Amino acid sequence: MSQTFRASGWIAVAFTFVVALWAATAQAQPLITCNNAAFGGGPITTYNFTGGAVVGSFVPTGAFDANNGRGVLVLGNKVHYTELSSGFGPTDFIRIAPYNGGAGGADIGTLPNPDPGKGVQDLATSNGVLYAMTGYFSGPLKVFGLNPLTGAVVSGPVSIAAPANGGSDGLTVLPNGNFLINNGDGSCTYNQYNPSTGAFIPATTIVVPGGGVCTGVDTDGASLFFQTNFNSFTKTTLAGAFSASQVVGANTCEDISLVTPGCAGAAGVTPGNPNCHGKCVSFLAKTHGGIDSASSDLGFASVEDLQDAIHAFCGN
Repeated sequence: MSQTFRASGWIAVAFTFVVALWAATAQAQPLITCNNAAFGGGPITTYNFTGGAVVGSFVPTGAFDANNGRGVLVLGNKVHYTELSSGFGPTDFIRIAPYNGGAGGADIGTLPNPDPGKGVQDLATSNGVLYAMTGYFSGPLKVFGLNPLTGAVVSGPVSIAAPANGGSDGLTVLPNGNFLINNGDGSCTYNQYNPSTGAFIPATTIVVPGGGVCTGVDTDGASLFFQTNFNSFTKTTLAGAFSASQVVGANTCEDISLVTPGCAGAAGVTPGNPNCHGKCVSFLAKTHGGIDSASSDLGFASVEDLQDAIHAFCGN
């Protein structure tokens, strides 16, 4: 997408409503949250992939003045997001807001930008690490692994090779550990990159079916979900074969995030799998030092709320 077009473009009750929606429609997963580009006031919006309905939307604290929405990641009952200052300037912080069933709220915290002076265009998670892709839009393109609670750098930075570039605006971490990144600003061609060296991995190219303009991408461990054409989401297999699409109405969605209880990226944690719930609980307890700590770290009011969210995510 051209720069010109971009320029123009933990409350328990509410969360229980979303859990009820999930429970009533077990196959309606996922919910997809996106951060909209705008010169100020761009909302963070959550959609239901099945049917395309808006579940919730809010204008985050950081979308002030001419700030331009970019990265987003829902971890439990928290939304991590980033803005480009004054349109296309550097990102000040990785900001944190309550998810609140998609209705959001005022910021409750920040993490430092790991690449000061650069834009942070995408956020992702895997195995308890928060990944931030930086360099928008002049580069160099880098990926940092961060502690999601403190922002401390735990891996990288990894410099990403061509054909990705500073304008690349789609990132996720695949079940095999590789980064999946698009070729540039709004590109619908994505490739895998080595998470240790940033090297391009041949024969991994995905061209999103039906995509004219594509940005954010995320995975539930079994499928990929892409933002397509600023009006829809497209679901594919991990190899890029078409599965489904859903029109959601005109938007300026940049990065996207599937709504999960915070166990995305853990081995075997895939919605619908019989062992999903047990593996998710085990992963959260291990990475947070106990399930009580996990509940607190992820912004839930109680362990019971976290357990409900895991049941809803896993679909069993």
